[in-house]
Amino acid sequence: MITPEERREPPRRREPESAGRRGWASWVRGGFAVLGRARSAPAFHPSGRVLTGEVHAVDGCPPWFPLPVEPTPALVRVSKGVGLPGGAPDILGLGIRTTVDGLPWDLLLSSCGPGPLRGLPSPGLGWDRALYSSIVALVGDGGRGVLRAVPRGLPSGTRLDALVPALPFGWDLRLNGARVGLLDVTAVVEQEVGFDPLGNAAGLRTSPRWLAALREPAYVGSRTGRHASTHR
Repeated sequence: MITPEERREPPRRREPESAGRRGWASWVRGGFAVLGRARSAPAFHPSGRVLTGEVHAVDGCPPWFPLPVEPTPALVRVSKGVGLPGGAPDILGLGIRTTVDGLPWDLLLSSCGPGPLRGLPSPGLGWDRALYSSIVALVGDGGRGVLRAVPRGLPSGTRLDALVPALPFGWDLRLNGARVGLLDVTAVVEQEVGFDPLGNAAGLRTSPRWLAALREPAYVGSRTGRHASTHR
């Protein structure tokens, strides 16, 4: 497992970006900034509920995947990707922040399709029926896998206002099909949390690399636009 000292080392020098990559990254960053500014919220998953609970590993969790062995506090944001009102089907989001060796670790999952469509974000028909997926593979020293979360006790439908009355509930965390951890939430909190799955990665990488390269300017643009909207 990577130590906190190793994570605090200066990042490795990146290879110079090509003009083409700088160009599309700028377009992605700008587009997400416009969305964030217009919504005064994240460009995607603008509406959600922040909950508190605990997460921990279970027997069989591989050593390269740094889920804490003991129950550890977690902030959880459950959200709708497009932000459609009421019970309209939407891409359902699950954001998790916990700590590993005293440092934050952020994981983002979204509802995905069945079978061969599991690699794509897809609208979920209910909090209790959606299969939540990291979409990208998480890569560590000694292994890799797509993280999925199977709901336990969540309400039916996709209304945000149905979540809090249904507490407590949780998810089984699965990696490459095997259960590796449990996430349980018990209460709602009146706060927001800005996830950074690339910066708060607990030493893990994502694959494919091109998708990680696309996500970085998207997150930067969304945060820039959202923060700019608060100063209008």
